[in-house]
Amino acid sequence: MQDTKLFETNLGITAPWHIARVELKTEEQRVDLWLEHDPTRWRCPDCGELLAGFDHAEERTWRHLDTCQFQTHLHAEIPRVQCPTHGVKQVKSRGPSRGVASRC
Repeated sequence: MQDTKLFETNLGITAPWHIARVELKTEEQRVDLWLEHDPTRWRCPDCGELLAGFDHAEERTWRHLDTCQFQTHLHAEIPRVQCPTHGVKQVKSRGPSRGVASRC
């Protein structure tokens, strides 16, 4: 199993999200995971209208639960939509069991 698939399974990452890159720093006991998403439509966080992606917010990093003894850090650029009613909004992201990094 590829390391990206292993971490996706362990963290519950589901489509349209996937882990694009894994960086293991054994001396620091740290693993960094970069999440990306497939092309998809997103819901406006205010009204729920399904919209095409507009752009992405600046990359954010979250600390996840440790993987064995390694600190686990997730990195992602969260998509934004341009709603005709509410303007440009960052989509709501959910915990890894439902799609993307926890505490997004």
